[in-house]
Amino acid sequence: MEYLDLSPYDYLGFTLPMRTVRWLGRRYGVQCANMAPMTGAELERLTAASWRLASRTLGWHDCDFCGAFKGNGEYHYYLPDGEIYAAPMMILHYVEEHGYRPPRELRDGLQAAGQLRWDRRAERLHSVLLDQSEELEFRCHAAVDLANWNDPRALDALRRAAHDEDLVDVAGDEIGRSLAAFVDRGLVRDLLAEGLHDMVRYGINEASSR
Repeated sequence: MEYLDLSPYDYLGFTLPMRTVRWLGRRYGVQCANMAPMTGAELERLTAASWRLASRTLGWHDCDFCGAFKGNGEYHYYLPDGEIYAAPMMILHYVEEHGYRPPRELRDGLQAAGQLRWDRRAERLHSVLLDQSEELEFRCHAAVDLANWNDPRALDALRRAAHDEDLVDVAGDEIGRSLAAFVDRGLVRDLLAEGLHDMVRYGINEASSR
């Protein structure tokens, strides 16, 4: 799959509009090669922001340029200005090994980023996660991305989702990984004592062991 940087995202269904970065291939090549190289600080910010994989699938994608790296899943970057950027998991490989340089919009947005304030994006993800009439695919995405907000409302929604049998059957581990993020941030202590489904516990344990 290949997109020009900043194109509208339409690879998989998603409940919020996103723009693409780093969907590279042979047709367009390594984009933004004429931009200034990333500084060490910019690379650190991009690496730190690439903390949680979303939209993981059953298949793997080989690097189109060297074939020596495989990727699966996406990083979603939620920026303070309201924009969301979607990049395949291999973005760091392309930056470090093939000279890819993310567009200025993403680089500047990451420089300005801090703790996200609860906004329309969070409200939408919160609503989708708890709405049993929504498509399970969208609810699974919301269970991953809502963890970007260090907010009690996000934690409460994920706790409730952890007891939704239909959702846990397909995304219990992802719910667990999201809950573990709140443990790491000190917003909650012992989640494993809450009588959670085995897959939710698995996701918590997997995230906590890293």
